[in-house]
Amino acid sequence: MSRHPARAFRAPVLAALVALTALSGCATLAGTNYYSVEEEWQLGQQLETQLRQELRLANDPLVTGYVREMGQRMVRAAGVDNLPWRFYVVRDDAVNAFNVPGGLVYINTGLIANVGSAGELAGAIAHEVAHGVERHGTQRLSKSNETNAIAGMVLGRNPGAVTQIAAQIAAQGAFASFSRADEREADAVGVRVMAEAGYDPEGLAQLLERLAAEERGGGIALLRSHPLSSERMQTVRQLARPYDGRDLRLTDGRFSAVRRRAAQL
Repeated sequence: MSRHPARAFRAPVLAALVALTALSGCATLAGTNYYSVEEEWQLGQQLETQLRQELRLANDPLVTGYVREMGQRMVRAAGVDNLPWRFYVVRDDAVNAFNVPGGLVYINTGLIANVGSAGELAGAIAHEVAHGVERHGTQRLSKSNETNAIAGMVLGRNPGAVTQIAAQIAAQGAFASFSRADEREADAVGVRVMAEAGYDPEGLAQLLERLAAEERGGGIALLRSHPLSSERMQTVRQLARPYDGRDLRLTDGRFSAVRRRAAQL
């Protein structure tokens, strides 16, 4: 897609951060993206460098290897393996996962330790990959009133601003709060990607069900940028019906060891 012409960065960094976190709608048409894929991946590279400093990343080969292998299966199933996606495990007890533009997916150890099966973890990863496939992050930026200012950051005109954005992501545990439409789309794409990767989409429904139950009970912190609802669970199960009868898995022989290890990190 063509990119909106970027003016020189003049707005204060604070205004850009407000634009990033609030992402208030303007006259931008739904689905419009002012950022090319190349610019999105450039932004991802900058944020990846900064997030290495902001987040407590795990380097345990058992856990990180498992998550990366599962993530790359999703990427291949989604048909976007021509781009360099990266998957990281964050040492954080919060039950959370998030996508950052440019093929970056972060999964907390708290999520891995608290899900009930490999299928549930696969559901979380597929959902985050789906956000990236549909480019929801840069679409949200494109809807911001500060699009031109942020576009300047993408082009490297204000590297210090990228540092502050990374700090904001680390503090909030998310890149952006996605709309209900974004969540529905990520669920739908996630179901398809899971099935194509060999995982039962029921895992995503069970994950949503588990998190909603914990939320009602005042338990664990939840996926902060992903509002839950019974409608989402029902819709996921409806979308999964065409895959009934396929030989799809909800678990594997490695997951239990990975979950135990993640709880220790």
